[in-house]
Amino acid sequence: MRLQIRASRLPRAHPPVQLILQHQEQPQMATTVDHLEAHHRYAVIRGFTDANDVRVPLETTGVIRLISIDAGFTLIHIDWERDRANGETMAERLTFSLAATDGPRNNHMREYFEKGEIVLPPRESKPPDAPEPEPARDKLSAPTLDRFERKQPQEELLLDELAVACDCGPVFHRPIYPAAHLAAHACLRCGAVTVTRQLGDDGRFHGKPWTAYWTVPTNQAFVDWLARFPRIAVNYSGAPWRWPMSASLVRYPTLLYPADVRVADKRELKALEVMLQDAQAALTRAHRLAFACGDIPDIPGDLPDDFRSFATLRRALDLRPGSDVDTLKAHAHLLSSSCELAASLLLRREDACALMMDWLNAKDDDTFSAAIAMLRDSRRLFSSPDDKRLIRPVLNIMNSLPLGELKDVPGRVESCQKFEALLVAVADLGANGREMLDGLADLQKKLAKKDAYTADAIRIVINELNGIDNRPAEYRLVASVAPPSWRGR
Repeated sequence: MRLQIRASRLPRAHPPVQLILQHQEQPQMATTVDHLEAHHRYAVIRGFTDANDVRVPLETTGVIRLISIDAGFTLIHIDWERDRANGETMAERLTFSLAATDGPRNNHMREYFEKGEIVLPPRESKPPDAPEPEPARDKLSAPTLDRFERKQPQEELLLDELAVACDCGPVFHRPIYPAAHLAAHACLRCGAVTVTRQLGDDGRFHGKPWTAYWTVPTNQAFVDWLARFPRIAVNYSGAPWRWPMSASLVRYPTLLYPADVRVADKRELKALEVMLQDAQAALTRAHRLAFACGDIPDIPGDLPDDFRSFATLRRALDLRPGSDVDTLKAHAHLLSSSCELAASLLLRREDACALMMDWLNAKDDDTFSAAIAMLRDSRRLFSSPDDKRLIRPVLNIMNSLPLGELKDVPGRVESCQKFEALLVAVADLGANGREMLDGLADLQKKLAKKDAYTADAIRIVINELNGIDNRPAEYRLVASVAPPSWRGR
């Protein structure tokens, strides 16, 4: 999925840069600039010389393998495999200044590079699956990890690719929800829970990514408390195909495992996951989390700040629709681990619709964040996608947002982040009524010359609401997708 750098974090006078967030077990970063992205062939349609005096003449071709931004956000680096006259390729790095006013630069790469076909890097062939032996460890086989008897190791111990200090094998290991500064993982086979610090390399320079876990000595009482939270599996490829945006707006399909479930082998694990998927399919995200949390004891005294997201979620379990509205609003912030639970409670209030619309008009970013959390799950408040109580206020809010140029970021309006949050909420809601679609089309025309990026985000949302698959052809599994069903959620 995609992530956009907040414009306020960019250095002065630098145009916006877009990042794509790609996920495997852990996020890995890759960058795009304009239409340039990794693993595509490009032809140079206008010769140039980069910031390091590397000359690239007209009609040069090559495959871009990596685009990155330096730590100071001043330079764009493009690593590509440049085609040579003898048919071979040459690894080469191109460097461009983000402050450049001529030559290849952000928002002007199309003047110099013509995009071609996708060229994926070669992959090592996988051997055929074979029956797996009983779980065993090579690097730590003497003594085995079972010596910890499912307790937290009170020493710094390298577990290599294992996330839990047990010998059951990584296939049974799952993260514990919510994410925290220190990772907590659990084994679905033996029940062991381990707090770790993760290290790794995404392999961008050598093609061999790796991840390793170090145990962090932690009071066993705290670990036992963390063990009462649900386990989670995240499908990082399952989010809607939209545009680079704040990670807080992206929702991935998840599967939650109650803390007390155990399996004996892979067959039982597969059966458990099928059962949980069936049971959770009809539930809202908030209800899935509430049911999976079960009976979690009170927060232990002196709980380290590394686990504050667990404490936040535990406090939210005691909230009700009639709880203090400011407390609910704070918990509903998009960055909070209790966001969806608190938004669900706010939506059960008698004044939910009025409260949500009032907060959507708020200038305070935290209040607006809670309102977006409500809006994306507010279908229960409205009779249909044509409900005037939904369409007209939301369109009015979007049309009233200021359109002045974002300071030091040419080509973006000052309200771009609010526009994107509202568009994501409308898409998540499936508000595909005719009046909404027409209103978004009018807004797209209004923004076309002021902020082409936001205008394109509107195009993507209109497509999604009409059931059009936004994925590039090479990523599509089917030719089209069905329009969102108002009653189906």
